[in-house]
Amino acid sequence: MPSRNHYDGNPMDCIIFTVKRTLRERWRQIVTEGTRGLGFYLATIDESISTKQLGEMRDNRIHLVIPASIKNRIETYTTALNVITYEEFFRHHLDPAVTRWRANGII
Repeated sequence: MPSRNHYDGNPMDCIIFTVKRTLRERWRQIVTEGTRGLGFYLATIDESISTKQLGEMRDNRIHLVIPASIKNRIETYTTALNVITYEEFFRHHLDPAVTRWRANGII
């Protein structure tokens, strides 16, 4: 986000958002494909991501975006700083980026 053209010219100002119902090891595709961007956001309903995997995601600037009902129920998710709810994603990550993109005439 916000567009492919903007990503091609300024990837560090873009948000990479992808959705996977379950992750397994597929989250590593973001890292191995050489994707560039300010931050990576992986939305899922997967409830079985380990502390180790969350740490590896954090080290690679990947945020896990999950429903609040899942985050509040799974202890591993409540303590991981890179696990955020959809509400947190919109409020703290997407909304500020949209404001910046509008101010700069990108959108």
